Amino acid sequence: MRGKAGNLLVFLIFSIVLFAPVQAVADENSTLLIAFYASGGSLEQEMGLITNDFAQVVRGAENLSERVTIFAAYGGADKPGWKGMTIASLDELKEDLSDGELGNSNVSVQKIQNANMGDPESLSFFLSYINKKYQYDRLFLIFIGHGQAYTGMLFDQNHGDDGLTIGELTKGLELQDIDLIGFDSCMMGCLEVLSALAPFASYLIASEETEPKDGWPYDPWIAYIGAHPDEPVEQYAKILFDEYMKNPNSGKTIALLNPKKADYLTEQLDLFAKDLYALAGDPKGCDIIRQILSQTQQFGLTGNGNLEEVTMDLYSFAKQTVLFVPYLSDSAEELIEGINQTVIFARHDAMVPGANGVSILSPVMINPVFYEYYRESAFITPSWDRFLVRYLGECSKESGNLIPSFE
Repeated sequence: MRGKAGNLLVFLIFSIVLFAPVQAVADENSTLLIAFYASGGSLEQEMGLITNDFAQVVRGAENLSERVTIFAAYGGADKPGWKGMTIASLDELKEDLSDGELGNSNVSVQKIQNANMGDPESLSFFLSYINKKYQYDRLFLIFIGHGQAYTGMLFDQNHGDDGLTIGELTKGLELQDIDLIGFDSCMMGCLEVLSALAPFASYLIASEETEPKDGWPYDPWIAYIGAHPDEPVEQYAKILFDEYMKNPNSGKTIALLNPKKADYLTEQLDLFAKDLYALAGDPKGCDIIRQILSQTQQFGLTGNGNLEEVTMDLYSFAKQTVLFVPYLSDSAEELIEGINQTVIFARHDAMVPGANGVSILSPVMINPVFYEYYRESAFITPSWDRFLVRYLGECSKESGNLIPSFE
């Protein structure tokens, strides 16, 4: 799993397209830069999975168009060659991987010895470097490593498992204009992340659920991009999704999202949350909300395949609210409209039938201490925040099992 299952277990131990975004149409002279930012963590240390990802990239780029450039920054694993941050071009990646191992040679464009991949300054340095070195018409930025929704991502083993918070991620992306941000990481398809990235990206690809340990299928995807450098992002996403869904592991979700509609979606969430806040004001309303949550698609598969709710599908939550509380249909349907405008298209398998593209913090397994610890990262709108505080404080019959990890 590319979710940080270790942290999740620590928590447990202790306690339809309605709108398509306008995009710049690529022409026969346009250039594309695909930048990978990877923090290996236990995925690399224990299984060499990030090495495998880049080996796939190199294979897929065998006949790469001269109008497509690939660059990578990697580090974050407690193994030789993965301390600090290594910046490498496609040629350096290919040379380094000639023996099947990445990082065991000194082949690189630049090596920053003490860099922390979970520090926004490292991300900012990498993006500044490629912006100075290359000119391009389109930029795809792909993050690879552990992801854990609103709690953080890309944890660096060499710096106490420090990871990028949502606030740090936006700081690292400051002043960037990115055509596509992709998360080859678990559970990053949440509104908390999407709304934060609205100023920086035209498209976002992410999964609501934990990913299979193999992650994205880079070989066929990069090969397609290399042979079709002028295609729109939607077409690249369709190719990726088709290949991704061939993975035999269960519980797969993936979606192409429009961050530019996130503000509208959060406005609808705020109005909907006002109704939920009122509903949570008495015991009968609390019982109804618990029933709604019990029928809502939850996400957060642990490493052993068990479901431990950490986020939930926002569309599923709104739909169940309509069924249980018809008089809240107006605000719930407006929220659904916002989701439909935000999710360009999404895929899921039979294990997660209620996955519709965008998730949000689930109050099912958490308690007030957990929420307070992650409140800044999990905050989306004032009314949603007030609802969560009221529900966790007044509606929960017993404290949730999840509490924060104070690493």
